[in-house]
Amino acid sequence: MFSKNISMFMIASVATVMLLSVASSEQAFAHGGQIISFTLPNGEHRLITVIMGHNNEPTRAQESGKWSGEHPMELFISDTRTELNLGEADLKVDKFYYKNDKQFLKAVEKGFEPLETDVEVSGVHGDPGHYFARQILAQPGIYGYHVTGTVDYFGVKDVPVDVKAVCRDAPLVKVGEDENGDPIMEQPFNNPSWFGGFGCTADIDDSKFPGKKVKHDKDD
Repeated sequence: MFSKNISMFMIASVATVMLLSVASSEQAFAHGGQIISFTLPNGEHRLITVIMGHNNEPTRAQESGKWSGEHPMELFISDTRTELNLGEADLKVDKFYYKNDKQFLKAVEKGFEPLETDVEVSGVHGDPGHYFARQILAQPGIYGYHVTGTVDYFGVKDVPVDVKAVCRDAPLVKVGEDENGDPIMEQPFNNPSWFGGFGCTADIDDSKFPGKKVKHDKDD
């Protein structure tokens, strides 16, 4: 029981540090993550960190002549304590897409159904611990991913991976009220242990400035 309590304390402590780290670097590296706890054959406890998001943030949907929309789903997997990369994994991803908040909330009621299943997640050549599921984001909207499989922990153990999250601007759902009567909001898609987040995908024209033709006075 004592060792179990220590393990849970380690998970909570590391998760807090990771959350603060991701939050402070959100602009430069819009990814979130999950810490996975496991036990080695000799009984020792270990943690790995799986970071997930899109390559080349912020993401913009494909538009002919303007943007390719190429934003692979990206993973970084490492030993939490030593930060050593884990370069051998067998992973697949189910992909989810919702055009807007209304479609997403409908899926909350009826169940989340992936548009694509068992898509290969492959290692990035020459960069151990870095993984891609290559894709072109065709439409703006809400994207989510469910990654499953195993990662080799230094030849000692194949560690199960189960990471599920949706982009951070997806709507939250009220699950109750706190002692002050304020609503408690949660993200129903994400794994409970998920922290941080990655951006939803916008229309490239949304970033135009000025957004509409500017009228000038005749004297200009």
